[in-house]
Amino acid sequence: MLSKEKPFYYYQKTGTICLTIIAAGVVTAILVYTKAVLIPLVISIFLYTILMQMTRLLHNKLSFPKWLAVAVSIIVFLAFFTAIVLFTVNSVGGFLKGAELYKENLLGTAADLISRAQAHGIDIDKTSILSYLKELPVFNWLKNFGGKLFSLISNSTLIMLFIIFFLLGGKKTPPITNETIKEMMNNVSIYLSVKTITSLATGLIIAIILLAFKVKLALLFALFAFLLNFIPSVGSIIAVLLPVPVLFLQFGLGGHLCLIVGLLTATEFIIGNLIEPRFLGDGMDLHPAVVIASLIFWGLVWGVPGAFLSVPITASVKIILSKIKHTRPVAELLAGRLPH
Repeated sequence: MLSKEKPFYYYQKTGTICLTIIAAGVVTAILVYTKAVLIPLVISIFLYTILMQMTRLLHNKLSFPKWLAVAVSIIVFLAFFTAIVLFTVNSVGGFLKGAELYKENLLGTAADLISRAQAHGIDIDKTSILSYLKELPVFNWLKNFGGKLFSLISNSTLIMLFIIFFLLGGKKTPPITNETIKEMMNNVSIYLSVKTITSLATGLIIAIILLAFKVKLALLFALFAFLLNFIPSVGSIIAVLLPVPVLFLQFGLGGHLCLIVGLLTATEFIIGNLIEPRFLGDGMDLHPAVVIASLIFWGLVWGVPGAFLSVPITASVKIILSKIKHTRPVAELLAGRLPH
């Protein structure tokens, strides 16, 4: 009897694995084809968890009426969103005004490097390289950047509308009683709140460093540092490297560039590796390898927004898997623990 049941068990298990793989492929395809709507919706849900913390603080701690707490949260969000858009447009416009000066600095630095290389016996065609640099399609790049910025503003508007509807409809929604959903919301809320505070601190310090050296687009780079800090591991590296081309155009190769990059690296390292873990504790209970894998997966599926959302989405999926008996071993693996 056992010998007959054992093959059936293995067939059943194999069938379950195959169906799971097929279902994962179908879900991934759905995520790709519906990302235009799903990305703003998911972002708005995560931002809503942060704004709900603000609303509860105003209502419970400061005794604001519920309607006033919701109104203040909406106004703060709208003001922050509008300030970012206006600030980005003004910063790019200011950078374009000095484009010719930066081009001259680039050509001068390139000519100096080529001359030094030729002095050491390295044969380089100086005329061809300088001609190529003069014809770089910088304005086409900026035009493409403007198109991406317009797309970003459009998606941000949709996110803003979602959040306003969530906040206005919150008073009509019954309180959440499901323990799994409450745990997901609590974990995501803590993670995003800590990330927001540490990202603001990172952006502020980077702004002070860049402004102290009178770096062009200093505040825009500080804004990028704030946003990129939400991308695990890779974001801090990009935030340090992003100002390097402008630093090179403005100061050339030398002590200023090395000093500024060193200060930016130290800021990202101290906040990201020493301060932030103290507040997050065990964080989202995900193994570092899983964090990187989720970053790659969601980056491939949803692009840059997926990279920003990779950790909270994966952590939420892990919580759901941990509540289901048959998928609990997968949740343990995501946390870096061997299933019992």
